[in-house]
Amino acid sequence: MKKVSKIKLGVALIALLIIGGIAVHLVLKPAAKGAPHAGKEKAKAAAAVTYLCPMHPFVTAPRPSTCPICAMNLVLKENTGEKAAGAEKMPGGVTLSAQQKILANVATAVVARREFSTETLAAGRVSWDERRLNRISSRLQGRVERLHVNFTGAPVRVGAPLMDIYSSDLVSAQREYLLALDGAEQAKESSLSESRGMMEGLRDAARSRLKIWGMTDRQIAELELSRQPKKVVTIQSPVAGVVMERLVTAGQYVNEGTPLFFVGSLTSVWVYAELYENDLGRIETGAVAQVTTEAFPGKVFSGRVAFVDPAVNPETRTLKVRVDLDNRGGLLKPEMFVKVKLKGRRITKPAVPEEAVIFSGERSMVWVESGPGSFLPRYVTLGRRGDGYYEVISGLAEGEAVAASGGFLIDGESRLHGPEAGAGQERHQ
Repeated sequence: MKKVSKIKLGVALIALLIIGGIAVHLVLKPAAKGAPHAGKEKAKAAAAVTYLCPMHPFVTAPRPSTCPICAMNLVLKENTGEKAAGAEKMPGGVTLSAQQKILANVATAVVARREFSTETLAAGRVSWDERRLNRISSRLQGRVERLHVNFTGAPVRVGAPLMDIYSSDLVSAQREYLLALDGAEQAKESSLSESRGMMEGLRDAARSRLKIWGMTDRQIAELELSRQPKKVVTIQSPVAGVVMERLVTAGQYVNEGTPLFFVGSLTSVWVYAELYENDLGRIETGAVAQVTTEAFPGKVFSGRVAFVDPAVNPETRTLKVRVDLDNRGGLLKPEMFVKVKLKGRRITKPAVPEEAVIFSGERSMVWVESGPGSFLPRYVTLGRRGDGYYEVISGLAEGEAVAASGGFLIDGESRLHGPEAGAGQERHQ
């Protein structure tokens, strides 16, 4: 009996072991099969974690690091299928976390009516001030013996020697003056006042003739002192400026009225700016103008519009306006190319900051804040520009907020999300 009991006990123990093994197998089998699946899910979740640069959204990494372009710390890119900061993403829009907004310096501005001066930018060209152009002509007939100014571009001052000339008429006029001068001296001893007056009149007339023919007071004084007529007389410049053109050579015979030199002054210049037809209503005589040139970076020349051409050029469909500029420093030279900014009338219109506008081809776009941290793209039609603002013609309503800074980051974030970002753009024309 004892032997049978021991057999039954052994069978029972074997049965328990078999049942326990089956149970363990049933329990552990799903877990073993699920382990690879769990690993894949964990790897997929790890791969979904993306860090990006707030300033350069196209720079991404699977783990925290720094941007190789701007050295900013990469921030965690939120899952586009989830809600961020309690705001649901809209079709075609972008939602930024608070950290992204701070790092990218995203700020908004409200569309409102603002008073500003319109601005028109145009290309310009420096020209001579026509009021300061002088033609120096010969006052008498003679032969040019020597040129003191013998090349174009030479600077001259008032009284500077231009050339030496021999003229038989001038030699005769000097002799006549000396005779009249002696006669006036002798007439002083005469008791007849009529005689004294007549000789003084002849002396003064002879002196005037010398001055008309180009002799200066100093040259006449030297003649009175030496009592010897000069065969060659130096002609001096009556004006100051730069020789624009030399029209005479040494040895040349000239007549009265023959052009000798063109002299222009650069103490003031004219700037001609080309405006298109649609800009004509913004500019009027007296408008403030600011002129800049690449030759002097940071230097601004201020002037005013002095003349508006009455006719449009039929070939270029442009119209010229003239700006008068003080140029006593001589920095601006004729034929230089410049940039001209013209200030027009002050207007009061709905406006947005210049930084808020993104230009893409022929269209202009802004990012409108639709909720806390959420922005939607909006095409707008813009008008005149001035004082850092664009006039809004259509596409925005007063009171709406737009991204005034950081718009390019938002645009980059939108492109990073793929074609869905642009699918829902609202078009308000």
